[in-house]
Amino acid sequence: MRDERTIKLLVSCRGFVKKFALAISILALVVFYFIPKEHSEIEKFSDKNDSKNAVSKDLKRKEKSTIETDIGVSELASAEEFLLEAKEIRRCSAIPKTQDELDKWMSKVNEVGEPYEYIEDVLSRFERCSQFNFISDDFVELLFKAIELGSDNAVAELWAVSDREYFQSKGLDELSREDTIKQRVKFNKLKYRLSESVALTGGEQSILRLVKEYQNYDPDTGNPNYLKVIAYADFGLKIVEDNDIYLKLDFIKHRIHQNMEFQDIEQAQMLTEKLLNKFGENGN
Repeated sequence: MRDERTIKLLVSCRGFVKKFALAISILALVVFYFIPKEHSEIEKFSDKNDSKNAVSKDLKRKEKSTIETDIGVSELASAEEFLLEAKEIRRCSAIPKTQDELDKWMSKVNEVGEPYEYIEDVLSRFERCSQFNFISDDFVELLFKAIELGSDNAVAELWAVSDREYFQSKGLDELSREDTIKQRVKFNKLKYRLSESVALTGGEQSILRLVKEYQNYDPDTGNPNYLKVIAYADFGLKIVEDNDIYLKLDFIKHRIHQNMEFQDIEQAQMLTEKLLNKFGENGN
């Protein structure tokens, strides 16, 4: 009787051991197959994050890039950066480039008795410009880039550039008389065209400049164009916010308006409407 109980007990224990061993085996399989896979997924996720971080850092580096005296270095350069660069190059282009040139210049100005303030200004600019290493002397091209990005101040700077400065900046010093005249006409037309493009985006200085210039000369006709004067003046009076510019436009308009025929005034009004429509199409 005792032997039968012992046998049953042993059988029961063996069954339990088998079940326990089976459970251990299953657990081992789980550990072997699933944990490495989970670890692999963690590694993949970590790699993705590292990749995103690398891209993010690269983007931040690109966002901080500047033109660094090279007109084609960065597409992210702003209109203000192009304008400031152009102004620096323009200021430096009219002074001696080397110490030898400066010494010769000093000798010459002392002989002719140039004012002390003028000499001090050139010496100060020479010291400042010596710190720069401009890749290009073409400051006019930088102004063009700033204007293309909508800079009203760059338009004002462009109108201050003389024909001689333009030729020097573009490397056109050795042209024949005929080609020089062609380039001068081209430069003049370009100033009007660029001014109009910025004026139609709301450039207030550009609007005032066109109103002033069309009183004297229209590159399309070679004569004054009072119709455009009135049209741009009316256009400006409807959109400008600067009070000083508003008053100047209003004064010019009333002075010109008195001597215009009714038919010309109507045509000017029609042109003003076209300008306002283009202004609206530009998202204003």
